[in-house]
Amino acid sequence: MKHHAMTTRICLLTLVPAAVLFAAEQPWTAPARAAAKKNPVSNSPAAIAAGKAVYEKECLSCHGPTGKGDGPKAKDLKVQPHDLSAPQISGQSDGALYWKLNTGRNPMPKYDELLTEEQRWQVINYLRTVLARPAEGRAP
Repeated sequence: MKHHAMTTRICLLTLVPAAVLFAAEQPWTAPARAAAKKNPVSNSPAAIAAGKAVYEKECLSCHGPTGKGDGPKAKDLKVQPHDLSAPQISGQSDGALYWKLNTGRNPMPKYDELLTEEQRWQVINYLRTVLARPAEGRAP
């Protein structure tokens, strides 16, 4: 009986980290309805400045100053932060990025309760300036 319990524990200890790594490698795709959501926050200098302040406080430590995933805490994470300037990330709609900020994905927290709705959209506006990519789906 003890042998069976030990074998089960060993299997679980082996499979759980593998499952976590496998999950981290899976594509992270926003649902179509979320991806289609339009950014209601203007792309004004004030909104971008507000987004920069939030990014520097909440995101820079992992994603780095230009979103490359090279922040000071990145080296300590088991799952490395994505390079936000990579086409597969920066090419996503504002709605998709907003959904990801809301839902989080380990080790990134869910920001739906940590930041206001306006702050989350402001961060996206700021990211669009840092990534030097024209924004899509943005309200004028």
